[in-house]
Amino acid sequence: MKNSVLKERVRSAILERRREMAFEDVYRKSSLIQKRLIGSPFYAEAGAILLYSSFLNEVLTDELFETAIREGKEAAYPRVLSGGGRHLAFFKVKSLKELAPGSYDIPEPAEREERAQAGSFDLVVVPGVAFDEKGGRLGYGKGYYDRALSGVECPIVALAYDFQVLKEDIPVEPHDVRVSAIVTEKRLIATG
Repeated sequence: MKNSVLKERVRSAILERRREMAFEDVYRKSSLIQKRLIGSPFYAEAGAILLYSSFLNEVLTDELFETAIREGKEAAYPRVLSGGGRHLAFFKVKSLKELAPGSYDIPEPAEREERAQAGSFDLVVVPGVAFDEKGGRLGYGKGYYDRALSGVECPIVALAYDFQVLKEDIPVEPHDVRVSAIVTEKRLIATG
């Protein structure tokens, strides 16, 4: 079976399971996941963090953002830009009120002159559809994060519900960015 067909089957099954989650479960599990990351060395050692705005029952990140800002850390969020092909650009944010629905109805910061460079972060927190324990990440298939984070040297940590971490390997391509760790409501998996 071709990798693209396998990826689409996995993507479909996991997204359906995530869509079926009650908001109470999303909120409760997201809180556990965020607290686990906040208690980790990845977070403790980071002064500048790139976060994502959740949608479609992804793990929430608001608690993580509020804690980071309260502790004097810098936080940034991605925005999809269309000039020169659709790509992600990163902008620092001091309040969640600075985010407004953007591409795909995902909350994004406003575009400004000053951008944060991907290499300026100490920790990058990414969403995804499915992961394997070796750091393989299956996103939505558009490649935004793979292109934007290519060559980033800081830890890239995925937030996921435990059912999103698969026992079998996710087929990855040479351009796919692997994650350094996966944080779920049950565990923190260092992927090596």
